Amino acid sequence: MMNDFDQLQAQDTVYALAAGPGGIVFAGRASGLYRSSDGGASWQDAYQSLKPEQALVTTAVVIAADGSVFAGVNGGVLRSSDGGFAWFAASLGSPPPLVTALAISPHFEVDGTMLAGTAEDGVFFSTDRGQHWISSNFRLIDLNVYSLALSPDFARDQTALVGTETGLFRSTNGGRAWRSIPFPDEAGPVLSLAISPNFARDGRVFAGTESAGLFTSTDRGDTWAQIAADNLTRAVNQMAFAGERLWLLLDDDLLRSDDLGASWQSATPPAADGPMWMALTVLPGERGHVLVGSGSGDILRAG
Repeated sequence: MMNDFDQLQAQDTVYALAAGPGGIVFAGRASGLYRSSDGGASWQDAYQSLKPEQALVTTAVVIAADGSVFAGVNGGVLRSSDGGFAWFAASLGSPPPLVTALAISPHFEVDGTMLAGTAEDGVFFSTDRGQHWISSNFRLIDLNVYSLALSPDFARDQTALVGTETGLFRSTNGGRAWRSIPFPDEAGPVLSLAISPNFARDGRVFAGTESAGLFTSTDRGDTWAQIAADNLTRAVNQMAFAGERLWLLLDDDLLRSDDLGASWQSATPPAADGPMWMALTVLPGERGHVLVGSGSGDILRAG
């Protein structure tokens, strides 16, 4: 028999997923944030300590290597240092912007750096582990941010990418200033970004778009080529690397590639009513498995 919590999940849009070590997973939903300690088999309300008067729509989630959790909501970023039980709020200013994306430095334990993208107010950055945020839109001429990605070698190259309504921007000083990089004008918005784990050597970046499929660059974003133009023509909602494997989440399909996009295999989990897949996270230590979340509330394991 379905209980009230299960019923809520069955109709509650999943906007974001983030997985940490030990089977910990967080799901950002229209009704708030939920925590699983068993790899997504069961879920509990992570906002119980907040007791909000209304649901905090959670549109972005990231987990740091030290277990700190950050959740993007309307107006700010919530942070927890105890695995999602107690929360502290950091405002992004007024009027409150809607956080659409979060990116955390691979060297967060040392530099404490994070970036937050918003729907209409561009990018904010923090260098004190999310306690304070500063607007960072110098030369960012499109403030409608859909996606963010930081270089795996961020401590050295300070490279960040932003996907917006109209195209792509790159920063080489940690997100303090931006420059537009060439991208097909008709291809925006850029919904998702993935940077190769070997970026320092191969300079490879992937950009997923709303209506023109998938693009790749091998020179750190200076030039772009479309991948599988005849087949990948749908919205690319999310991407994630697991080692050398690249996962790609379309509206109606989950794809994986072990050869940097030269070929693809479908790994779509069975689900009722043909849901629109919206969220993706790789399960740490399980290269062959991911969790995907849908607009109809499903969270399923695939691989």
